[in-house]
Amino acid sequence: MIRLALHGGAGDLALDRTDTREQRAALRDIAQQGRQLLQDGASAVEAVEHLVVLLEECPLFNAGIGAVLNRDGQPELDAAIMSGLDRACGAVAGVMRAKSPIRLARAVMERSPHVMFTGTGAETLNRELGLEEVTPDHFITEIRFHQLKEAHARGVIVLDHDDASFAAPDAAFGTVGAVVRDAEGHLAAATSTGGLTNKHPGRVGDTPVIGAGTFADDRSAAISCTGTGEAFIRSGFGFEVHARMTYCGWDLARACDDGLDEVRRLGGRGGCIAIDHEGQLALPFNSSAMFRAWMGADGNIHTAVGPQDAD
Repeated sequence: MIRLALHGGAGDLALDRTDTREQRAALRDIAQQGRQLLQDGASAVEAVEHLVVLLEECPLFNAGIGAVLNRDGQPELDAAIMSGLDRACGAVAGVMRAKSPIRLARAVMERSPHVMFTGTGAETLNRELGLEEVTPDHFITEIRFHQLKEAHARGVIVLDHDDASFAAPDAAFGTVGAVVRDAEGHLAAATSTGGLTNKHPGRVGDTPVIGAGTFADDRSAAISCTGTGEAFIRSGFGFEVHARMTYCGWDLARACDDGLDEVRRLGGRGGCIAIDHEGQLALPFNSSAMFRAWMGADGNIHTAVGPQDAD
């Protein structure tokens, strides 16, 4: 029983004033490609990597091309991937030259003895392993440059998926992620992000922190988060969901909801996508919106942004 879910970020978006059709269409198309990949026999790790690569290449979201910019006008990209089969994982933070942060994260997992690389060390590894390299301007779009200028003027640091008055009406949204259950019953999760608009250079959020923004274990669930990274780190979100399921016997929905209650208590907003070992889905969020797509039990691809606008 194959299952998949994608997210493109969460935040307090004024849905009545925002046209999200382009983002939903992109999520649907990518999810359909993921469904076909799994039907053709791809493993969970192969599928989540491929899905997140496609999301990184889509300028509508805050990952890869179209990522938000730090205070100095530079993209600093983070990514992580984890296999539920054996908890193998890889993560990178603060990269500017790796064309695909998620491909580099998988290479860390499979082609190095380590779990996480940062900054220039990660970029050196990317080069040594023969992965594609670009200049930082490869990731920068006009919309993101405009957002940074306005954030500078207002002196704010902003979640890319919030309904900020300075954002262009067609501005890109959110951190991206994918979770998958493959035909063999194995789980995997992957997440990629540019972080926060106008963030202090060097800031790292929850995306590359294994057990916070990205987690997978075949005994429990695969989880990818989006939102206020600091709160997801402080709550240990991914591992806490796993613990509630394995130690307390809770189902996936209850474990995720309880985890988000803790994120809220710590002053955070956002959501997650999750698939458990039986193929059940949970897509909760405590903000007004979360861009998401998933394959339901009926085998069809569905998308939604608000609480009750699924198609």
